[in-house]
Formats: sequence, structure tokens, C-alpha cells
Amino acid sequence: MGAAAALAAGCAPSRCDRSESANPPIEFTEATPAGGIYETSAPDGELLYFPGGMRYALRHGLGARPRWHQVYLSFESDGTRRGGTLAHAAGNQAEVTCVDDQHLIVMNDSCSEYWLRVVAGGADVADEGAAGGEDGADEGAASAAGKCYGDDDPTPADP
Repeated sequence: MGAAAALAAGCAPSRCDRSESANPPIEFTEATPAGGIYETSAPDGELLYFPGGMRYALRHGLGARPRWHQVYLSFESDGTRRGGTLAHAAGNQAEVTCVDDQHLIVMNDSCSEYWLRVVAGGADVADEGAAGGEDGADEGAASAAGKCYGDDDPTPADP
């Protein structure tokens, strides 16, 4: 009976397609870094809508690969402005799949709906290839210059 109730409530796996083909990355370019720190918004600003399967290619503008990043989620579109809260993302709520000198790719690999805030920094223009370490970039994520999104790929197209 419990499983039937869960399926009736919309918890069936087919109701949330998290594939990249159904959810290609959306480039977000509206935020610019200040003082070497990139923020998609202030904690009490307008957060990014982040439903299940959503992928963002955040163009960070730091000039080099950020050495650290923090991903926050909220159930409120304006974060802390009206008494809402922000919490660090965990598990598949927000997966950082790639970080390079131009973009940070983050995806919601759950079927839950959130609002997203990302903060990144520590980019060292003189040392673009440096590892992110435990405070940020994932070792498994691509990190070469311009490899994460769209036209970043310097590989020429076949004639």
C-alpha cells in the first residue's frame, strides 16, 4: 500500500528525466566577480531556479579556474531575504561536474526542486592548471582550460 501511495504522489522514476539530453546546460552570464569572488547572487538575492535535472554552465569571469566553490540551496527564490534559509548542498542535490577557466557546471541530479546560489574564488591567473583540492573542484571533473561548455572547446570542427 505504501509503494502505491508513493507512486500516486508522483514519486515514480519516469516523472523526472535527469538526462543531459533532456536537460542541456543553460549558460548563466548575469553575475560578475568582485574582489576575486564570484557569486551567482547575494544570499538575499534572486537565486537560480534549480528543479530536478537542471544543469547550469556558470560563466564565472575569474580569468582562471577557481580553486574553491561552495554550492548553496534554498526552498525560497530570494534566499534569506524574507526569513528563508540557505544550506550547503549534499549528495546529488547539486553535483559540480566540471570546472575550468571559464565555466563551473552544476547539475541537480535529484528530482527535488530548489533555488541555487554558487560562490567560487581563489583563481590564480598565473597558475591556471592548479588542482582544486578538497575545498573545491572535484578531481574527476575536467579542469583543462576551456573544456566545460560550448565554444570553450578549442578543438576545431571536422570539415
